[in-house]
Amino acid sequence: MILIEKLLANINILDSLKKIAFPNKLFLVLSLFFGLMMIKIVPPLQAPDEVGHFVKAYSFSEFNVRPESYSKKLNKEDKTWGNFGFEVPYTIKSMNSYAIDKGGKNEAYPYFYEKADKTKIKNGEKAFIGTGGITNYHFFSYIPQIIGISFGKMLGKPIIWQYYAARYFNLIAYTVIVFFAIWKFPFSKIGATVLALNPMALFLASSTSGDGLIISISFLFISWILGLVTKDRISNLLLLISACLMVILVLMKPTLITLGILFFLIPNKFFGIKQKTLWGVGIFVASIFFYLTWSKLMINQQILYRDFANPNEQLVLFLKQPSIFFENFQRNYLFGSKGDGIVYSFVGKFGLLDTPLGLHWVVLYFTSFILAALVQDKERHFLTIKQRVILTITMIVYTLLTFFALYQIWNKVGQTDSIEGLQGRYFIPVSLALIPLFSSKEKILNIKPMKINMLVSGLLLLVLLATLITLSTRYPAA
Repeated sequence: MILIEKLLANINILDSLKKIAFPNKLFLVLSLFFGLMMIKIVPPLQAPDEVGHFVKAYSFSEFNVRPESYSKKLNKEDKTWGNFGFEVPYTIKSMNSYAIDKGGKNEAYPYFYEKADKTKIKNGEKAFIGTGGITNYHFFSYIPQIIGISFGKMLGKPIIWQYYAARYFNLIAYTVIVFFAIWKFPFSKIGATVLALNPMALFLASSTSGDGLIISISFLFISWILGLVTKDRISNLLLLISACLMVILVLMKPTLITLGILFFLIPNKFFGIKQKTLWGVGIFVASIFFYLTWSKLMINQQILYRDFANPNEQLVLFLKQPSIFFENFQRNYLFGSKGDGIVYSFVGKFGLLDTPLGLHWVVLYFTSFILAALVQDKERHFLTIKQRVILTITMIVYTLLTFFALYQIWNKVGQTDSIEGLQGRYFIPVSLALIPLFSSKEKILNIKPMKINMLVSGLLLLVLLATLITLSTRYPAA
């Protein structure tokens, strides 16, 4: 009898697996395969700003939250970049030295820089490492990495083992969260899958970077809100979950507060103006309160970035002469060649931003996205003109706010020839919001879904294989 029950249970599991949509299965297989391959190929601390991310995650695992200052007293003339960070085991300093000076080449596991480092590591010495622009990141961004590191500590494993455990847990968290986001997404799921398998996003998720969780939670939030748009009834519990996701996003990346505009996509007959106002004010106040509370524990941006800019004066100048910023944006990025770098780093500019995919692979990736985004969901959900306008405004506001945030902290006051610090990967979190703009009440493509799925899968597979070859060439020791 027990055997029969087990067999029936297994049959039910198989039936459930069969009901999972093809895009979900495709994402699960490709994200795990290519993510694990990236973990194997790419040596430690090679993702953008990864040493800062790992130091933050490790310090959080030690219950060290507030950044330390290397100099006990700072004068007005003293440099502040690299002055704030944490004291961590010397192994991490050695790994970072290897990452910078060796560039990930001609060296194998365990990636120690010099033989002398092994003595310091053996003696349990510690070293101070500045965390730079990662200094104020919230611990929410590092929950998977903290779990991995803590797991390694519990087993008595060395730092290098803990580092790789953090990468594995980061990849698993990304895969699980985005899998759920694609499953709940009411528009083109194959389009969502293409964005979720963005080579750059997968590269970040396979490192210890906190950006992996930022991208996955953003996808989940966008998918969740768009799911509410298609419902006939919205309970307070669903709204509460939405509110919690919004607050978490703001804590991880303040510019994502613009995604709150998506609440206006929900029809008024299901979520009235009065409700939107009350919930909107509540979410906004909660987000600002928790963000300011966290900021008090961190380092003031005016001090943190003063070697490069003056954030306060930049803001004052912008309020007086906003044209300086907008002309810079228009001339250099909207209609200038500097926008090319954003396109490259959106899809894949690997290593320490020194290894871009070839232009043809970038074009192929965007081609696969456009083709996939045109695929209609079975229920044929679509947005009204008003909803499309709201979605477009959301993305424009996020883009401008992201440009200005980086302009404010990385650039000299009134700079007009560029906006330093901009990278395409900062726009990956909101990319899922593009797909509903392709939605239509009528069928767009007169091609069988299976054929589209196979074509998009083939194009995506080519791009990801090209990514692995590019990384293998960059890191021959693997």
